[in-house]
Amino acid sequence: MTPPVLVGRESVIDDFMDGLDEGPGAPGRLMRITGPRGSGKTVLLTALGNIATRRGWSVVNVSGKEALCASIQEQLVGDTRLRDLNVQISLPFVSAGAKIGDSGREPSFRDVFARATRSLSQDGAGLLITVDEAQDASRDDMAVIAANVQYMIREGQNVGLLFAGITTGVLDLLNGEGVTFLRRAQAEELASIPRADVARALRKTIEASGLAIEDAALAQAAADTCGYAYLIQLVGYYIWREGRRHVAESVTIDVEDVRRGTAAVRQYGQSMIETALAGLTKPALDYLLAMTEDNAASSTAAVARRMGKPAASANTYRRMLISRQVIEATAPGYVAFSMPFMREYLVKHEDDLLARYGASACQEPVR
Repeated sequence: MTPPVLVGRESVIDDFMDGLDEGPGAPGRLMRITGPRGSGKTVLLTALGNIATRRGWSVVNVSGKEALCASIQEQLVGDTRLRDLNVQISLPFVSAGAKIGDSGREPSFRDVFARATRSLSQDGAGLLITVDEAQDASRDDMAVIAANVQYMIREGQNVGLLFAGITTGVLDLLNGEGVTFLRRAQAEELASIPRADVARALRKTIEASGLAIEDAALAQAAADTCGYAYLIQLVGYYIWREGRRHVAESVTIDVEDVRRGTAAVRQYGQSMIETALAGLTKPALDYLLAMTEDNAASSTAAVARRMGKPAASANTYRRMLISRQVIEATAPGYVAFSMPFMREYLVKHEDDLLARYGASACQEPVR
């Protein structure tokens, strides 16, 4: 049992469905989805792709960590829908039908993309490309994809492009050359989900499973998710699991069930935090550790003082951590952790983290 991960994302789904209905060039067919880790970008991207599939579209899903154009072309070659439409496309050295054109040349990405899109459009369908982890994508590949999507829109063909990634990384990508068209994409920033929406989703899912939940327990569970889609799923599952353990005596989830369930989530959620910390420089880690003395937002001046560094030097690490969405600016001169449970994780594992750099807490400047 898990709550609906798309809670609070209904407007994005509606915009996309409107785009499919409205035809070529509709804003909802060109969309960028951004947000911090754990905000549900990948799940939302998958859900939108599934909607397009149910509408009869062919959907090609790729990741910015791979060679985008090569992967798209390879998937189009293997698309059974296109084969059923007798679309003859091929890859160099991997034939999947006759080569396009009469010259005997291998087809370019543009050849393959155009033929696939036109054929699907003529069949009353369309082609949707989804790019996850867009912050890691090759700018050259994204430029090629953008140009070809734009060509097809000009022709009035049914084509769509959705790309998702960490906010600052995607914005850096869009600031490059050759991707001007992508700047027109409808921007969907996945902020934290309102606590009231989380509570409604949790209650609905719990009650649908045959259990009930106390109001105080529900309020605590909703608060413990911090509005993160990732944590809504985990908290929902673990508190349901705790409730199932005593269903013979009581079908009601109480505050103690939530406490135990959230404790399990904190353990499970370490993987997300470890991913965020991976590859950080020693000074960047020092910056994070200096922030742990504060229960809320940290003064950047105080952080620099605790690190024993000039403010200008500390700001270098602040900017890097913000760009990786490990921390966020909350007001001029103040920053906070952008991920739940980060502070307590750093405090608990400080010695182990410093040991990776051959240091220990007792060797660090007084913070």
